[in-house]
Amino acid sequence: MGLISKLLGNNEHKSTRSLKPLDPSGGISYDPELVDALKHDHQELVRIYSAIKAAASESRYGDIHGLLADFKITFQTHVAVENVRFYAYMQQHDALDIDTSNFIAQVRKEMNNIARAVMKFVDTYMSALPVPVTVTGFISELDQIGSVLVQRVQLEEGRLYSLYRP
Repeated sequence: MGLISKLLGNNEHKSTRSLKPLDPSGGISYDPELVDALKHDHQELVRIYSAIKAAASESRYGDIHGLLADFKITFQTHVAVENVRFYAYMQQHDALDIDTSNFIAQVRKEMNNIARAVMKFVDTYMSALPVPVTVTGFISELDQIGSVLVQRVQLEEGRLYSLYRP
């Protein structure tokens, strides 16, 4: 699915969904399906991550480039949707107390740092695929990325997304 489709509110499990209008104040409107779509992205990222790890572990180096490309676009799209539709909505939400607003700003900043690290990893290995002598380092870095992403998904699904309300 394309980045534009995601940003406009379409997703794989409901591709006919229309663009949500701006709320009357001119900001981002609440989307009752957004959290489910973001959680779906998490599941897809885990699926692709697992396929990358399996390909590396099984010495299927030729499969890794395509899987990394799938992971990259899925990850970039997820981060873009979170930034444009989730965080922007949350930042315009006047009902949030200062502690919650600060928490959301910190989580957003951390996600941007994580995204840069993930993109550096993906770009590095898309341009120089692992081979038998480098696969151990690749798997080690992949495990580190996976650990950070698991912690991030747990934070988002366990705490952050529960703050998203009309």
